[in-house]
Amino acid sequence: MSLHRLYFDESGDHTYHALDAVPRRFLALCGVIFEDQEYRLFQQEFEQLKRNFFKGDPDENIVLHREDILNRRGLFCVLQDDAKRREFDAALTGLLQKTPFAGILVVLDKKAHLAGAHAAVHPYHHCLAALLERYCLWLGDRRGDVLGESRGGNEDRHLKAAYQAIFQAGTLRHGAEFFQARLTSKDIKLKPKEKNIAGLQLADLLAHPAKQRCLARHSVPEVVEGDFGRRVADLLWPKLGKAKDDDLCPSGEILLA
Repeated sequence: MSLHRLYFDESGDHTYHALDAVPRRFLALCGVIFEDQEYRLFQQEFEQLKRNFFKGDPDENIVLHREDILNRRGLFCVLQDDAKRREFDAALTGLLQKTPFAGILVVLDKKAHLAGAHAAVHPYHHCLAALLERYCLWLGDRRGDVLGESRGGNEDRHLKAAYQAIFQAGTLRHGAEFFQARLTSKDIKLKPKEKNIAGLQLADLLAHPAKQRCLARHSVPEVVEGDFGRRVADLLWPKLGKAKDDDLCPSGEILLA
């Protein structure tokens, strides 16, 4: 039986500062799910795409990060040329379109969360629980594990503990056996950005456009989708994994699957 892996990254942060400002109010976790062999092919094609456009040291990893690409800094300064940027955008969206993966998106309204019944739960961990529920619903009778980006120190320790608590005790909606039957490990895998994990880079590129699309679909004021972000979201949306209880969303969350 083939195994699956969920890679995820966030858009926004877990703090409660300036919650009246839309960019600070919402936290999103965006996950991409790959079957093992399909991921290996994507990994090779993704690496080749990067090498085709960014001519760094051949012995150094090229790690795509959305903010660096948008600001066209460092290795990505070649994208200051409009023709090169359009060529890169077309190559990346073409790869996304043909690559078989499933997506999961969890968006948390932190202002509603702070005022609601789940306020005692750390916002990031609250999103993680919803993400894992969606992932395990998608897995069904299949099995897989989870890999996220290391944020370092206490944040990693707390995230590992939150994952273990879900694995060992379940959530309000699903018991421990639901997760243990589908997740292959009681531990979440966390890797730093410099490890050049293709799945994490993909999740990073998708997280912000996915969050903006979700908020726009829910008529949140002041939300603007950029041209490239709109095209990325258009490609992601048909890949969002379907779960049978999509309408049962915990308070304060916007879940699209």
